[in-house]
Amino acid sequence: MGEETLIAFKTFIYTRDDVTGEVKPVRIGRHCFIGGGSTIMPGVTIHDESIVAAGAVVMDDVPPRSIVGGNPARVIRSGIVVGKYGRLEGADDNSRRMWKPKR
Repeated sequence: MGEETLIAFKTFIYTRDDVTGEVKPVRIGRHCFIGGGSTIMPGVTIHDESIVAAGAVVMDDVPPRSIVGGNPARVIRSGIVVGKYGRLEGADDNSRRMWKPKR
């Protein structure tokens, strides 16, 4: 697992192939976010700056700078820009607007 990567609650990361009994390591890059309840299958590589949506079942490699979701997981968006822990660029701006005190 790379630096500044966040794996949320109830995420399953399998490294043993139940069919062959082989151990296939899972690789997770830098600045990634793995959503809660997702499942990562054996031998998968999640490249740098990627986001896995909550509940996704990842059976194939995730390209860099992309968002995947679904069962099986598919690319939803490519070319994203993230910061630490896979936080989307501009997310802080949205939070500030939501919590701005009303006068």
